[in-house]
Amino acid sequence: MRIKSFLISVLLWTLSNSVFAAELLAVADVEKVTGLSGIQVVGKDPAKGAGGELNFANADKKLITMVMIQDGSMFDFWKKQYGKDGVSIQGVGTEAFHTKPDSAISYIAFKKGNKAIWIQSMGWNKTGKPNLTDAQLAELAKLAASRM
Repeated sequence: MRIKSFLISVLLWTLSNSVFAAELLAVADVEKVTGLSGIQVVGKDPAKGAGGELNFANADKKLITMVMIQDGSMFDFWKKQYGKDGVSIQGVGTEAFHTKPDSAISYIAFKKGNKAIWIQSMGWNKTGKPNLTDAQLAELAKLAASRM
């Protein structure tokens, strides 16, 4: 009986995060911020790098950004583990940091309410630059935070 209750709890938590994720950012948001067309949501598949509750790919089906949603307490872990070299940023949630600016794998983590959100730029575009600029990543983070 305990296992059944546990599995139901996990399923409900996963479903609630999926619904919540869909309210944070949409394909149209990512297209508007990046100027790219043909953006698509791809399913969660950590083996392929799509480890977020939301994973966006370009028209070539290459990941460009992912969004992870966790309990708010996870922000403290992220800050301790990954924020050491990060830059504190204002205007995104109640607390936020940006790590690895100008890198192909750059991310912003923020906390708002009882949620911790991680938005990450992934990979390079055809010109050899990161798929998302720091400004684009920050714009997506601000947009997501404003919807919480």
